[in-house]
Amino acid sequence: MISTSRTTVRTFLEKDLETFIEYRNNLDWMKYQAFKGLTKEAYRSSLLLPFHIDRGGQLAIVLKDTDELLGDLYIHKTKEGIYLGYTIHPKYSRKGYIYEVVCAIVEYLQDSYKMKIIAETDEGNIASRMLLLKCGFVVVRANEDGYVFEK
Repeated sequence: MISTSRTTVRTFLEKDLETFIEYRNNLDWMKYQAFKGLTKEAYRSSLLLPFHIDRGGQLAIVLKDTDELLGDLYIHKTKEGIYLGYTIHPKYSRKGYIYEVVCAIVEYLQDSYKMKIIAETDEGNIASRMLLLKCGFVVVRANEDGYVFEK
């Protein structure tokens, strides 16, 4: 679907599940995320489906050289805009991967769909807020959990 200099965004494969579970079920790491703490079967039934943006779902972010899973994106097109979420495995955090992917996917989605992109962060998730600002998002409102950004 999308490639950057170091990554590829693609649909999930069976081989990605163990790594996905490794970071998604790390409840300390995932304190700001939903869709966590599930069984392998629950993840399998959600992830190993054909992706359709109107239905929404997760896409895998993998290293281009090794095809190793390093994180995931959630994308869902609604009448309000395209919702975007992202998560990275802790061993790949703070290396610029998510910044690279989020900026690229936002450009692709805006070019392809001509819609605003919407992202939400918890109030305490400072790293995610800074990433969105760095990618050109602006805060449009606060909600009960944190902030809503648009680009």
